Amino acid sequence: MSKFCTFNFSINSALKQYIFLFTFFLIFGSAAHATHNRAGEITYRHVSGVTYEITIRTYTKSNSPADRPWLGIDWGDGTPPDSLQRISNVILPPSSRFIKENLYRKLHTYPGSGTYEICVTDPNRNADILNIVNSVLVQFSIQTILRISPAFAANSSPTLTNLPLQDACFQQPWIYNPGASDLNGDSLSYSLVFPQGVDCAELSPIIYSYPDRIPQNQFPNPGNQISIDPLTGTVTWISPQQLGEYNIAILISEWRNGIFLGSVLRDMQITVVLCDNVPPEMDALRDTCIEAGQQLNIGIFADDPTGGQLNISGFGPAFEVNNSPATVLQFGVNAPVEADFSWNTNCTHVRLAPYQTNIQTTDDGPGVSLVAIETFNITVVAPAPEFLVATATGSSIALTWEPSICDQAVGYKIYRRINLFGFIPDVCETGVPAYTGYVEIADIEGVDNNSFLDEDEVIFGRVNCYMVIAYFADGAESYASNEACAEIRFEIPIIKKNSVGITAEAGTDTIFWRNPIELDPDIFPGPYAYQLLRSDGYGAPTELVLETPEVNTLAELVTSFVSNPLNTADTAHSYRVVLFSGGEVAARSNVASSLFINLTPNDNQMGITWTENVPWINFRYDIYRQDEGVGEFEFVGTSDQVGYVDSGLVNNRNYCYYIVSHGSYFAIEEADTLINFSQQTCAQPFDRTPPCPPVIDLEGSCVDYTIDLNWTNPNLECPETDDVMLYNVYFSPIEGGEFEVIEVLDGDWNTAISFVFENSIAGCYAVTALDSLSLWPDGELRQNESDFSNIICIDNCPEYSLPNVITPNGDGLNDLLMAFPYRSIQSVEFTLFNRWGGIVFETTDPDIAWDGTNQDTGEIVSSSTYFYTCKVFTIRLSGIEPVNLSGYIQVFTDRNPPAEE
Repeated sequence: MSKFCTFNFSINSALKQYIFLFTFFLIFGSAAHATHNRAGEITYRHVSGVTYEITIRTYTKSNSPADRPWLGIDWGDGTPPDSLQRISNVILPPSSRFIKENLYRKLHTYPGSGTYEICVTDPNRNADILNIVNSVLVQFSIQTILRISPAFAANSSPTLTNLPLQDACFQQPWIYNPGASDLNGDSLSYSLVFPQGVDCAELSPIIYSYPDRIPQNQFPNPGNQISIDPLTGTVTWISPQQLGEYNIAILISEWRNGIFLGSVLRDMQITVVLCDNVPPEMDALRDTCIEAGQQLNIGIFADDPTGGQLNISGFGPAFEVNNSPATVLQFGVNAPVEADFSWNTNCTHVRLAPYQTNIQTTDDGPGVSLVAIETFNITVVAPAPEFLVATATGSSIALTWEPSICDQAVGYKIYRRINLFGFIPDVCETGVPAYTGYVEIADIEGVDNNSFLDEDEVIFGRVNCYMVIAYFADGAESYASNEACAEIRFEIPIIKKNSVGITAEAGTDTIFWRNPIELDPDIFPGPYAYQLLRSDGYGAPTELVLETPEVNTLAELVTSFVSNPLNTADTAHSYRVVLFSGGEVAARSNVASSLFINLTPNDNQMGITWTENVPWINFRYDIYRQDEGVGEFEFVGTSDQVGYVDSGLVNNRNYCYYIVSHGSYFAIEEADTLINFSQQTCAQPFDRTPPCPPVIDLEGSCVDYTIDLNWTNPNLECPETDDVMLYNVYFSPIEGGEFEVIEVLDGDWNTAISFVFENSIAGCYAVTALDSLSLWPDGELRQNESDFSNIICIDNCPEYSLPNVITPNGDGLNDLLMAFPYRSIQSVEFTLFNRWGGIVFETTDPDIAWDGTNQDTGEIVSSSTYFYTCKVFTIRLSGIEPVNLSGYIQVFTDRNPPAEE
């Protein structure tokens, strides 16, 4: 399948006239004046409320007569443009590089929530930038986006620590990192974008090209690629191929919990020079984690193929924290060299986001100093809460632990599971991972709140184990505490039976329980009484159904109850027993529900599932069946899992079922087998099983617009399927779109179809199989449809291009500007400009068919070069995709145009 190949540029239609007028002014204008801008960026710092301190840094030619003691700014909030006074200007060494750093700063108060595009524009860039056409006349602009929203806390932009003016060696790798640091712990992403010009609008592709693109044809040279790591921000230019100055723009976007906070655009300059140097080399550094309070030491090794001297340095937020920043200590300077990264961490360093750390090795030339950069992440984790203890007290378990040593913690999370896991966290394993089986049961605010009483259905007979973690405002979690376990004693009433006696709307449940034999009568003296509480379904029981009279001893208490009349046909019922001592609650049982079954009829079979919420463990379920609702129930099978399929049944015949469960608390104090009955329920099996889905294969031609689709026959390929009768063919014109049936084919053998289209084959295809008609319980005849087959999508291969010469001279040859034969094009937006930026012709017809006349005057245009922009709307699998083209047309209106080269 051929690919759509063209220039892919994006030009804002509102800027078309400016671009072409400005471009031709660059080409034909003769005026020039002193200019100086080389690099810069805008950063901001939150002060209070909606007030921010805005800082502008620019880097200019120190030997240029142009100077800016004041710099204009658009705050982006609709207020009038303002100006910032320069607070410092320093010529950076060596003076031969002519670099002056200019610093401007001012407070600004915004009106409230919103997204503000802060823009600084200054005439002009320095001359002779190779990838900016006539750069001496191109305005220099930088932009920063600031978002203020109640959805997130006030934010400060990242700061950039590495200079934006760098030298590179001809045909040697050039590596650079802006050294962006965000002390808030927000995530940063990086991309290379076009620099900006007038009013912070992106420069036109006619004016700007990336350094790795050959100016003549705009295609990348494989040995000359420049790219940026979107996660670390490290820029790599594999092999600069031409001497001179280049500018690139790095967009640094800031994110918090997936929410875009803002961005900083750094415009920077690279000077490629001749030199005999090659970059140094470093051993890779791996991501790591460290417990707060411990010292992290990492060895660094670097070498230089040229054998010179090396300097190892570090940058990133770990080096900029206010309290105990990281350091790099180098041992010697002559290659090879070693250094030690050292960070004495503490609780102030704990945060959810890792500290992205850059180690840079810089050589001493010859000529240009080159660098190697290794980036790794450090996560600082809070220590685990210590000395967790679990103690059973009645029907609850009390937990205590030592408060976190990190005062910055805002609370604790409590986790519970049945039985000890033996969890030992890995060095980077924070919190309590789900694979341990622990489930969070509580969230306690306050670093000093170091106790918890678990009253949430702590089950008798089970070993209940706990872990605790500390958590922080940004979502960071500590290591997990030790595991602490405890078991409820027989100090609570124990429900042994909740069994359905009669299934009916006015049926019965039978409930039986045992007295708490280990209850201390000295702590809980008589008189004693019980309350039995009930709920429909599986919720916490609240309805009082039994209240016994007070007695002097536990042995005198009633321990069973028949609950009636009760709708046992439609829902389960749950119960709790509450023991009173001297009129006060002494203990309560765990909740125990009745066993409730559901039937799922299918083709010649019945699926049986059941639901229960009981404190004991059921280890066996016996299933009983009655045919046609008459006669005795017969045993049909047993299961140790929840779920059973009764097969070999007759469709549309009535079958009734109930289940008997067998269980135990598996506790020494209560070793009896507990037997309980479910309700009885009936249903009729019928064919509701869809066929197996077919498997499709597809061949298509984006040139001939043909599709050949074929698929497997489920009757032959799938043992579960034997009655496929027809197929539905589904189609969606875009990936992820809605599918519609486009063909229905009768017969299970009919497994192929072909399509011929006019302008597009783009779309996604699927096939389903349908079985024979069957009778359903509602008396209707229905067919079951299979799931979708595998979905196969195919795309177009759009093609569109224009000639660059026409001769509208009436000789019948090449009189019209016509597009070359094209494919899969919906429409275009074509605009033709003269050399002064005036519009000569516009159309949306993909054929173009321009006859050389000015659309305003109707007269044939003069022989000249005309420039166009053309947004081509291609038909693709993803939908209608615009592709931006630009170029020129040579128009010759005389009879004998010059021959083309």
